[in-house]
Amino acid sequence: PGSWPAWKGAWIHVLSLSRTPASAEICQSFADIIQGLFLGTPASFEAAVEPFKPDADMKAAATQLKTLVDLLPKNTKDSILKLMDKIAKSPLCA
Repeated sequence: PGSWPAWKGAWIHVLSLSRTPASAEICQSFADIIQGLFLGTPASFEAAVEPFKPDADMKAAATQLKTLVDLLPKNTKDSILKLMDKIAKSPLCA
């Protein structure tokens, strides 16, 4: 979406890259879910989660989580995304 600072797209790209065999590979769908959680609409977040066939309780919990995240101030969401980027690029995740 348009005018993201470069790090917002970069962390999603980093998460989608294959990892060394010693660490788990982060699938693109997970990156899409996180993007939807912090940057998307409720509908886009729900669409990203739906392929995993969540049960009713999981859907309700995901909806509640999205609602709570949407209440966070923009600078708080930006700081969380920066932290995720820092973690994903860390040697601890390599």
